[in-house]
Amino acid sequence: MLAHVYRIPDRVVMDAWRRSRPKDPLPLLPAPRVRQPAGKLNAWSSLNDRQRTYLTCIFRQDQEAEEEQRHARHLSAERRPAAEWRRMTLALSASSDAVGYTRIQERLRAAGVHDPGAGSSVAALERRGLIFVYRDRVYIDGLGDLPRTRVEMTRPGRAVARAALGVRREAGPPAPLLSSWLWKIMVRVARAGTQGVDGSLAGRGPHYLAVGQSPDGRTPSRGFIVLRHPDGVTHGPYRWFLTDSGQYHIADHLDAYRSLYPGIDTEGINGSSD
Repeated sequence: MLAHVYRIPDRVVMDAWRRSRPKDPLPLLPAPRVRQPAGKLNAWSSLNDRQRTYLTCIFRQDQEAEEEQRHARHLSAERRPAAEWRRMTLALSASSDAVGYTRIQERLRAAGVHDPGAGSSVAALERRGLIFVYRDRVYIDGLGDLPRTRVEMTRPGRAVARAALGVRREAGPPAPLLSSWLWKIMVRVARAGTQGVDGSLAGRGPHYLAVGQSPDGRTPSRGFIVLRHPDGVTHGPYRWFLTDSGQYHIADHLDAYRSLYPGIDTEGINGSSD
């Protein structure tokens, strides 16, 4: 309720509660929020077969692009804005002998649709607010400037496709538990103990976990790790260590994490906050 009133994530309230009341009983984890697909199937039923095929192929490509970005993030590759990678090339106005087929066109062809893919079906999906359509030009070596059509799924469009195709949105861990990616970082820092982890900890993990950081520029990080000198050292390289909050978090939820992510080795991690 407090998170709703202050328009902040549940985890921010729960972290603050735990910091200020470390001796109180651990709050119960919130129940997962179930999103109902009310009205989504009606939108799907209003489409003809061809329009459904277009929406399905665009949605499948959108999900593939999302998975590629998630994998790149885990490899600590450069993070691209969603506004960039969610805009997918649908068609180029040139012979397929010269430019081949886009990934969406390949999906359409596999589904039995062999036209260039930038006509009335796409316009119908845009009118219904299921996709955005962008038309611009792109330079191709040997061919010059070519008209290009790009598409992007809207949130309602994604919701309609999920409901119609029976695709469940991947459920994340309940607040205040971490994703598997962030939990791996916590395990690594915890296992390092008093030695700490090298200060060049890669990727965006510190934006979510480190004291004084923020993942989005609005809400605070979890404050579970801190970059500092090792105890008793006043100069030299900084290293990552667990904060008291980080130690409490592991002690509170170690069993839950072991159940949630059985593939992550936590042997030797102490479930005590002492």
